[in-house]
Amino acid sequence: MSHLSGGVLALMLACALAAGGVQAQDEAVQSALALDPQTERIFKAGWAAASVGDRAGLAAAIDRLKAQAPDTPLLAYLRFEQLRQSVETVDAGTMTRFLATHRDWSFADRLERTWLRHLAERGDIATVVSHLEHTGQSTEDTPLRCALASHRVQTPPPSGQGEHAALIDEIESLWLVPRSQHDACDPAFAWWRRQGMPTESVAWSRFLMATQRGERSLAGYLKRYLSAPWRVWADRWLIMQRSPHRGLAEARQWPDSSQARTLIQWGLIQLARRDWSRAAGHWANLERRFQWSASAAGKIEREVALFQAVALDEGAIEQIDQLPKANKDPQIWAWRARVAMAHGRWEMVLESIQQMPARDQIDDRWRYWRGRALAELGRPDAVLAYGSVSTRATYYGFLSAKKLHQPLSLCPETLRPDPEVQAELLDDPELVRAAALFQVGRLNDARWTWQRWLSKHSDRTLYQAALIASALGWHDRAVTTLANAGMMRAYAQRFPLDHRQAIEAFSEQHQLDPALVYGLMRAESALQPDARSPVGARGLLQLMPQTARAVARREGLPWAGVDSLYDPKTNVALGAAHLAKLQSDFGHNWAHVAAAYNAGENAVRRWLQRGHVPDDMPADVWVETLPFYETRDYVPRVLAFATIYEWQLGRSPQVLAEHIVQTPAPAPTGFACAVP
Repeated sequence: MSHLSGGVLALMLACALAAGGVQAQDEAVQSALALDPQTERIFKAGWAAASVGDRAGLAAAIDRLKAQAPDTPLLAYLRFEQLRQSVETVDAGTMTRFLATHRDWSFADRLERTWLRHLAERGDIATVVSHLEHTGQSTEDTPLRCALASHRVQTPPPSGQGEHAALIDEIESLWLVPRSQHDACDPAFAWWRRQGMPTESVAWSRFLMATQRGERSLAGYLKRYLSAPWRVWADRWLIMQRSPHRGLAEARQWPDSSQARTLIQWGLIQLARRDWSRAAGHWANLERRFQWSASAAGKIEREVALFQAVALDEGAIEQIDQLPKANKDPQIWAWRARVAMAHGRWEMVLESIQQMPARDQIDDRWRYWRGRALAELGRPDAVLAYGSVSTRATYYGFLSAKKLHQPLSLCPETLRPDPEVQAELLDDPELVRAAALFQVGRLNDARWTWQRWLSKHSDRTLYQAALIASALGWHDRAVTTLANAGMMRAYAQRFPLDHRQAIEAFSEQHQLDPALVYGLMRAESALQPDARSPVGARGLLQLMPQTARAVARREGLPWAGVDSLYDPKTNVALGAAHLAKLQSDFGHNWAHVAAAYNAGENAVRRWLQRGHVPDDMPADVWVETLPFYETRDYVPRVLAFATIYEWQLGRSPQVLAEHIVQTPAPAPTGFACAVP
């Protein structure tokens, strides 16, 4: 890339666009960013050697890469890995120079943290301090902070009271967390305790943090720092944390105090989230035994009413109506509306929507439900309410169009490459680096580099950057970049038909609708093949390892371990088989299938058997009244994305008609661009 000037590159891209259209221009982008195959092979061989600790193989790859492509940014990544694996032998000058040269590269923080931790562990605090002072940095890394604090307490006593107090405060901030701290903190904590710390109020603060986070072992340990009266309250907190029902029963015998009321309020709110009826019973007894402020009583009653509503108990409407005005927030009004729709009380649905803030009333969701309520009441203005949202390419817009028996509104925006802007972008070494990392499979580093590079550019270049990512087949970056640019109607790039052959083959094998598989995949990972959730779900379809292993065993599919879920074909094969089982278990109802995929099969079975609601609850109401907010938003997102994929696949929209609307309607009329 670097051997072409911006003008030459712009001319090359313009000629490709003029001669062969967008496809030819995409090929020109690919050519401009293409890695030399030999460079790619050497890098991958070096990285493979590094991954198994083969330092000789890594060093040999570095030498070959220097000879083959001395200017490639990939060389620095092999050198980074070499330095990371040999921090015990690298001299400070070499490491400092390398970090200074690559300060803004994706690996710099990782390498620096590894090196400084190693120095601290071997007691070379002077080099750590010198490096931080030289670079003008502080550190938020806990082991390093602890090592530095421990070093300070082992040096001669501070000369001034201010420095002494600052050290006490620094160690207190390390100690005051709701978890056990790193072993490197022990010397600092020992010194701190010799200074008479912690105070009882600080110890109590940490006890509460640990208790409320469920760290019972730590909370039990912290009791040693409390006096006898506070230990009594500590035991009460531990009982309340383990069993709010038991704790609240015992609370009837407590004397009235602010401490008692604080704990009772916490216990009632915790119990309300699990069992609103029991919480209401305890509140009925405790309300008159203690002197509650209006604010505290209102908060308790709000939580009980809210979770009574989440359970869809019809009595929640009355309880919500009795709440003080200050406690009737948008969440409460939304759940009042949901309880009302679950029980067919459509006038109350309208009442609830009218009480919401204006910003909520004009949201697609509540505009749809206003139309739905008016239609149920036989009012002609339902058409206007549906019409106000039916031109929107969202779940609620699509549903509204279906209710009006109109084509679904989709107004795609065609993105045109700008050769001059793209040439300018392609001439940026940081983009070249991101593209190279993507092509050799270093996806985390590639994304980090892409996002940093993108942050330096104006909005006018964002969608050209997205087109570059799309041309490279880097679809998750195209999706996120277009969202950042507000280009929501660039459907071809935001909903690409990636991995089409595998998805259609496995969908046919398992009798799945590929549009639904695509919609779910797009919602799960935004087409990021190495996506990993906080709970450990992996890959395009975000499979949990235990689920994937069980599916592989049941279906006789290959299973090569957790990391195989990052392989798109493996992930799609296992995910499709899992979806087929869910589809069979839930009667081919994809509202239920998507909910089960997100929240678990047992949760959906519970929701299908809720005792407070009619058995024939309409599908749209069932989705809207799901108790998990994440699932309540997830199912509409999957179905809306699947509908857009129907458009991408050149099909008439059937997903919502089949799985949500479920009412007789004229033959489908397809998609059209309806301008509001």
